Amino acid sequence: MEIMTFNIDEDKRNLVDDKQNFSIDFHDSKYNWLQARQYEESMRQVEVHVVHGNGSPVDLTGMNPVFEGWMPEGLYRIIDAKHSVMIDAQNGIFRFDFPAPAFQIAGSYKQAFFRLMKDGKSVTTLEFSLDVMADKVISGLVPSDYITPFEDEYDKLIAIVEKADSKFAEQLIEWKNEFNKIIGDLNGDYISIKSLADVLDARLKTLESKIKADGLPTVADLTNMLKPIINRLDKLEVKEESSDLLTDVGGGIRDIFTIQISNMKARINPDLVNIGMINDVHYTDRDSFWGPDNDAETGITHLLNIGEVSEKLDFAVSVGDNTDDNWGDNHFSIKRIEDYGMTWFTALECPSAVLLGNHDDNSSHAKLSGATGNDYIVPDSKFIQAYRQNVNLFGEKRNGNSNYFYYDIPNKKVRVVGINDYENPNTLDSDGNLKYPRINTSVITGAQLKWLATDALNVSADTHVIVMLHCPIDGTLKDNPTEHCYNHDVLKQLLEAFKNGTSGTLTSSTTDFPVNVDYSFASKGTLIGVFAGHTHTEEYQVINGINYVANLNSVGCAGNAGNRILYFDTKDEDSWSVIGIDTANKKVKLTKFGRGTDLDFTY
Repeated sequence: MEIMTFNIDEDKRNLVDDKQNFSIDFHDSKYNWLQARQYEESMRQVEVHVVHGNGSPVDLTGMNPVFEGWMPEGLYRIIDAKHSVMIDAQNGIFRFDFPAPAFQIAGSYKQAFFRLMKDGKSVTTLEFSLDVMADKVISGLVPSDYITPFEDEYDKLIAIVEKADSKFAEQLIEWKNEFNKIIGDLNGDYISIKSLADVLDARLKTLESKIKADGLPTVADLTNMLKPIINRLDKLEVKEESSDLLTDVGGGIRDIFTIQISNMKARINPDLVNIGMINDVHYTDRDSFWGPDNDAETGITHLLNIGEVSEKLDFAVSVGDNTDDNWGDNHFSIKRIEDYGMTWFTALECPSAVLLGNHDDNSSHAKLSGATGNDYIVPDSKFIQAYRQNVNLFGEKRNGNSNYFYYDIPNKKVRVVGINDYENPNTLDSDGNLKYPRINTSVITGAQLKWLATDALNVSADTHVIVMLHCPIDGTLKDNPTEHCYNHDVLKQLLEAFKNGTSGTLTSSTTDFPVNVDYSFASKGTLIGVFAGHTHTEEYQVINGINYVANLNSVGCAGNAGNRILYFDTKDEDSWSVIGIDTANKKVKLTKFGRGTDLDFTY
């Protein structure tokens, strides 16, 4: 049996220059290697030793080793969380029994390594060289992706189908071909894949129950059960550039925050409905107003801070200005948006979503002129992908691929409504400049207001609603730096109508973004409050019976140009909140992490 040893502290390889033609140079003797022949199964084993820099073993207790490989020819992937055997966890030793699908194609793997998973987090070993020699005598497997969470579900589905007639077997073949085609586009985002496998598992259990209760299902039943999963997978796109981003980004959780994180965990009341809110992180890799000498780059680590308490949260929202503008074209902005989305959905262990802010699309530095316009603005398609708006990982409801959403916290009678107040179109004026730049213009369209009136705010009488958005509704808080706010007044009217249980028609005061929406609320709604970021201040106002709250910024400074206070490298560098909701007594406890003052109010 081949023995491989990985030092997770000191093993190092050079970065790959050409990501499009990904190739690692394995000539250096420090790399582990394995050779096998096509169609071998189970007998090809390796014993893996994982050590620290000083040679001491890594304690693998509770870890699940996952083999991840990108097969020769670069078409198919292996993600195998099933075939590892822990031999001596405390001394960092496990065995991996390679399945036959790992040896489908002759040639050298483009990439092969082990990912050690525990509690949703992971650390990886260095790559090892994996060569598959050709077998000219026998033939066996048809090349395909092999991803164990899905393969396990295939087995369950086959067991169900075998109880039925041959039509079900034909349906299975058709579905599996389509399923393999869809997952072939994935780039190894194990967490997203596992999430989708969980959904499939739940649907299969429903199907099994139906078989037991009603007898064999029809072909239509099987098709209807599987179609939503296929559609969901078909929409999932994961960029390879971000696929190896782990939860230790930016150097990981820094020592200045460890005590605060521990204290925050203790302060979260498990008897409440707890919603995490972070805003104005302004993550960037360029010189920024928000921090000297690129200190704003540390903002990405603030997501790890809230991630550490997220197991105690029912939901979490990143409420805009997640990234910052870059002085140049949009390529840096797009990469930071992708990194932000991947880190957010990897670090957090609770359902969550991401809203847009006025800085995210690079509009403040967009020097639009004719054909060069697209070189500066980040298109909405990038946010749809990075913020998982086309996937709805946690069952949130959207209007198509909209950034705005609502999410019902299971069994808690609380609905979180996320509003996108930056639906600005990338329209140019007569001079070729951006007509509605998000940096100083907030737009809410009639389509979103109609969705709010007829869908998001259409709740049962005992449901409590919390509203979150980036820019405070114009006129509700004293400090709102946005120059142009379109349809904020209409949104305010709609929320007051919901709270008061009235009916009527909403119309816009501007011709730029017309509104003509009928609303009808049969009874008074329970509105917890409206929570925003943007101002980098903490404020609280009650207007017409509605609580309006502004949350402090996560980026480590306060004030305006010429009057800034910097908190970098101190315990006050980060700031975010946990909104604790007591639905029985209609009370809110706003608990602050880092800078800021806790807030209590009733609704």
